[in-house]
Amino acid sequence: MMRIEASGFVFDARATGPESGELVLLLHGFPQSSLEWEAQLEALGRAGYRAVAPDQRGYSRDARPVEVEAYWQDLLAADAIAIADALGARRFHVVGHDWGAAIAWQVAMLVPERIVSLTAVSVPHPNAFANALAGDEI
Repeated sequence: MMRIEASGFVFDARATGPESGELVLLLHGFPQSSLEWEAQLEALGRAGYRAVAPDQRGYSRDARPVEVEAYWQDLLAADAIAIADALGARRFHVVGHDWGAAIAWQVAMLVPERIVSLTAVSVPHPNAFANALAGDEI
């Protein structure tokens, strides 16, 4: 476990692998926590990556603002980018599951030049998802 200062909060995170390894940022879904990534953290660390799974805003004990507006998707994406910054990663891999995948897509759209790879588990691209919800042909 480690604690990461970012976005004016302190995030609890699970981390493995060498600090010099490429960063893989793993974003959990709702209502999971970083524990969701336990097996993947172990495998990524063994493979030489610096794998970090933060408990996101609302889950980390020192990152729980009370205002509903503090949980907008753009703020959660900004948290992920700030966490990568705090870890010294100019470029990084981002992996998300469920709500974490929606945040991962947002991160990739905000800073595409910083993303080495994006893995979204169970959530399609936001435009495809919106089209599907609207009943549009894709």
